Amino acid sequence: MISVDVEKKFRRLTTPRAAAVVGILFSLLFSTSLVLLRIAIPEDPAAGMDWIEAGASQIALALRLMPFAGIAFIWFIGVMRDRMGEYEDRFF
Repeated sequence: MISVDVEKKFRRLTTPRAAAVVGILFSLLFSTSLVLLRIAIPEDPAAGMDWIEAGASQIALALRLMPFAGIAFIWFIGVMRDRMGEYEDRFF
């Protein structure tokens, strides 16, 4: 059986790494979604409707990635709040 002290040390070592990975995942997913939307939508969307059919696959992919970016962001915030521990209520 693992003692409580060893368990706390193990948890402290994995939490910062998880926060870093999830933060990077969020930034990549969110940035990819924004770039796909920017590429698919022209400067003047009212100029014509041809861009809707041409960029439909890019827009669909961007809209499918956004929820995963949101989940990664919420996970990142949860890890950061867990990492702050007793100082969390003072910060937020």
